[in-house]
Amino acid sequence: MKVILHVERDILLKKLLKPSFIISVLVLVLVAALTMTFFVIPGRITILTGEDYIFAVRLPLQAYCKSGILTVSSSHTNTYGGLEKPYTIKAIEEGEAELSLRIFGIIPFKTVQVRSIDSQKVIASGAPIGIKLKTDGIIIINVSGVVLRDGTKVVPADEAGLIAGDVLKKAGGKDLNSISDLIDVIKKSGGKPIELTYSRQNTEYKTSITPVKSGEDDEYRLGIWVRDSSAGIGTLTFIDPESRIYGALGHGINDVDTGSLLQVGSGSLLESTIQGIKKGMKGSPGELEGDFLNNPKVLGDIKLNCDFGIFGKIDDDKIDKFNRNWGRIIEIGPHSTVKVGKATILACIDRDIVEEFEIEIQRIARADLSSTKNMVLRITDQRLLESTGGIVQGMSGSPIIQDGRLIGAVTHVFINDPMRGYGVFIESMLEKSNMLRRSK
Repeated sequence: MKVILHVERDILLKKLLKPSFIISVLVLVLVAALTMTFFVIPGRITILTGEDYIFAVRLPLQAYCKSGILTVSSSHTNTYGGLEKPYTIKAIEEGEAELSLRIFGIIPFKTVQVRSIDSQKVIASGAPIGIKLKTDGIIIINVSGVVLRDGTKVVPADEAGLIAGDVLKKAGGKDLNSISDLIDVIKKSGGKPIELTYSRQNTEYKTSITPVKSGEDDEYRLGIWVRDSSAGIGTLTFIDPESRIYGALGHGINDVDTGSLLQVGSGSLLESTIQGIKKGMKGSPGELEGDFLNNPKVLGDIKLNCDFGIFGKIDDDKIDKFNRNWGRIIEIGPHSTVKVGKATILACIDRDIVEEFEIEIQRIARADLSSTKNMVLRITDQRLLESTGGIVQGMSGSPIIQDGRLIGAVTHVFINDPMRGYGVFIESMLEKSNMLRRSK
């Protein structure tokens, strides 16, 4: 029996030691390593013009670039036991280029899109702001029925094909700037059909709706609940000191009932003070309680509400106030330079005093720059935790600073863990603010 086992073991060892088997194993290991590397290497990086950016790849990959805006140089010193080779990338001017990664310098492996942007300084704020927004049109927040005199219930909106979330733009040929405009058209209709223009998911449609007389008060009604404005508080993220264009919140303002993004008709950014704090707890997000409507002081306008926040322009006579009291001039940091570890946020939890609090960046998602959830943050500052319990409503837009650069803004809180939340890259917010600059 022992002889048979020895023979079988010897046969197995001979098979394992065959060159073909060893080569097959090495190939499989290499393929597995390259597959993992493919997904680890970012598909897109952003660098500042004139600055060195270290881009390391695992051997046997080599990096090449033919673009005139980039220089790529390799280091002769490998790291991690000689398995990783660092390259220094420098952008000569603003623009986009492709970095080609090849196996053994021959076989195409992956192309990395490299975007270079000019170094920019902005005012990182953290000041509390009041937001007063008038929508572009009237939002349907609910569709209900109208009870007639005989007790029957009809739903005119259903017959017209309207649903919650639709935005009414015109009624009877009249532009709808407020709810009173719609009420006026309904009263004058006398129960005759009204031509409506409305938008749904950024597409415009036309329909006809017939008002019916309510059995409760003999008034003509359409059977819809509507809204034309929104108000709340948040945090100002940055201001471009040259153009005075600002960005705030880091996420869009959605209708509380329909969840749809509000379309801006007009709006004002208002001076605010924090009067109290509702502390956040597991399952119950807290909030900053602000005062801005009793004695409104306008800081600027609101021109754009999008997934990355609200944007507009600070008034000429208010910019000095931010320079003195509610901000600091700071360089931006592109998303490629953000790293896991210590950082800080600028926020206000008492009146209008902006302070700096410690946080930790726990996770970074660089693959999708269209998301507002690029970083997972954890509040580590004990004083902030004692005051708020973590991230609370109203802190959205708080600037995130790492290594002396503005890298992003706080966006959302984890409902079941208020000490943690999400952050968005500042690069994405700046790109949206540039839309306003280009439209001038």
